[in-house]
Amino acid sequence: MNYVTIIYLLNLLVYAIYFFGKSGSEADITLTGCIISTIMSLLLVFAGYLNAKQKKTYRSVLWMFFVNLLFFIMSGVFDQFGNNFNLFSTVGNDNFIFTLALIVYNGYLFPLIVELERTGFSLILPLLLSFILPSLGYWIGRITTPKKSTSSEGI
Repeated sequence: MNYVTIIYLLNLLVYAIYFFGKSGSEADITLTGCIISTIMSLLLVFAGYLNAKQKKTYRSVLWMFFVNLLFFIMSGVFDQFGNNFNLFSTVGNDNFIFTLALIVYNGYLFPLIVELERTGFSLILPLLLSFILPSLGYWIGRITTPKKSTSSEGI
């Protein structure tokens, strides 16, 4: 069982419940949104830690980073080539679907994404944190997990 994947799926559920149950503008940042974002970020660190405790490989915590990387690259490709690289529609701004997928997939960062909306860093932040948070938890778990001795005690 990959705990990072489970936490990302939980993030999607929490984001959907929070976003659709929210009253007011989606640009309003509340204390509740910041608390949810912090808790979900800590859960990603904990999921990386659990993967290390279960003796999973390091790449087990990087699957979500690779999905985010794909969304980020596709968003950039569609933004760069626009109508000349049109696979899904004839409408301009084709990168919207990939940008939306990147933001929704990383809904736990919603307050930060809203704050950084006009900077362009709002698309890089989910990519960076999907690498940093689970990796941090994994390496903490890896350091704190006692190594089993392979030598025989009778010799």
